[in-house]
Amino acid sequence: MATRTLIITAGLLAAIAGAALGVRIHPLAGFALVLGVAAGVGILVQPLVGFVAFILTVTLLPFGVIPIAIGGVRLTFVDAILGSLLLLWIIRLLLRRQETLHTTPLGGPILVFIGLAIASFVLGIQSTTAELTRFFLKTINGILFFFTVVNLVEDRPALRLLTRTIIIGSTGASLLGIGLYVLDQDLATRILVSLRAIGYYPSGSIVTRTIAESQMLRAVGTSVDPNVLAGTLLLTVPYTATQLFSAKPVLPRSWLASALVAMLLCLILTFSRSSWAGAMAAGLLLATLRYRRIWLLALLIAATIAVTPWGDLVVDRVQSGIEFEDRAAQMRLGEYRDALRLIQAYPWFGVGFGAAPDLELYIAASSVYLLIAEQMGLVGLTAFLVVIITFVVVSLRAWRRITDPEYEAVLLGALAAITAALVAGIFDHYFFNLHFPQTIALFWMNVGIAMVARRLGRQAAAKPLPAPTELPAAATAPAANG
Repeated sequence: MATRTLIITAGLLAAIAGAALGVRIHPLAGFALVLGVAAGVGILVQPLVGFVAFILTVTLLPFGVIPIAIGGVRLTFVDAILGSLLLLWIIRLLLRRQETLHTTPLGGPILVFIGLAIASFVLGIQSTTAELTRFFLKTINGILFFFTVVNLVEDRPALRLLTRTIIIGSTGASLLGIGLYVLDQDLATRILVSLRAIGYYPSGSIVTRTIAESQMLRAVGTSVDPNVLAGTLLLTVPYTATQLFSAKPVLPRSWLASALVAMLLCLILTFSRSSWAGAMAAGLLLATLRYRRIWLLALLIAATIAVTPWGDLVVDRVQSGIEFEDRAAQMRLGEYRDALRLIQAYPWFGVGFGAAPDLELYIAASSVYLLIAEQMGLVGLTAFLVVIITFVVVSLRAWRRITDPEYEAVLLGALAAITAALVAGIFDHYFFNLHFPQTIALFWMNVGIAMVARRLGRQAAAKPLPAPTELPAAATAPAANG
């Protein structure tokens, strides 16, 4: 009764505030407020609502902002969802004696990594602004999402729901990216600019993106940047691939095949070379470990690219990147040199998350690993690599023991997604850049999902098989002669 009263009261208040906001600011702002309140109440009643809301938000509206300021700050939808889920888990842990604290081999190394990040932040606090402090807290919240996932996703139906939502959200992001790409660009720009009511594209922002030194458009969808869209797809597409070839897919195979085509096409249209490399690494991992038919899929994709209008452009873009011929690749090479200079000057704990102390140095490296080393030093980078190595070893050991094909597909999907991000992270920074906390949270959500699949898969494998039913004595006795 109390829950029903809370829902009705919150619904009425949200409807009134949403109507007022829609009239005074923008109809989209009012709708966003009502949707946000509905999600908040849903999270309190059922935590899985929060996970579904996070996945759909991070894929479809990753930069959406709540249109009402709280304490002078306008939280993003992602901030509000992550914070609500973390708070809910902590409250449940404190108030419920029977609540189980799920630990994994990754818990300790991740806490050490977070501690080192905080230490580097404190050491560089003199060059940190209030805005950077806020983004740093978002980053820590994104990493802590690992613990929220591991402890609130507790059974097969919950894990199945998350897998389905990841596939649906990624499909939606891909269709948005393709749709806005093929639309007339004036119309596409007007559609994207209309999202200003929820924090998108401040006045003067670049809406459409092109390949450097050309007029060739790149798909961006609602991710603002083509590389961010590609990075989001990298962390979601492997689930679709593993489910397509799994013995027990969570969705019909015809849907999965159509979704995978849309995702791969959108990934190609981002023209993100680092993400292409990551996708190839994920496919290679899955084809080698379990799903041999992915080799045939890779050949089909290569043949399709060769006959499409973008075939030559794809090949030229890859070649120019390998040979550092175009301006973007040359700038990236220059950033690597400057990053190594900074790391050499501040090797142990980095310069923190603000500006570099020396005017001749700057923090800007298109690489997750160099960025971590710049901000947290070689000690922080070592801690991150320990987390990743532990994750890979634990996941592979668990995969060998899992007998349930559904858990196996989820575990391999998460492992392939992290592999794709780690390879792409050699050339891009979106999985540890403070300004992209939604991608950071998505990365650590994948790590958490792998550990959930590991735990549930081990529990399923450990259950004893049901004893064979004994036949009645009359059935087992020899038949009488006569």
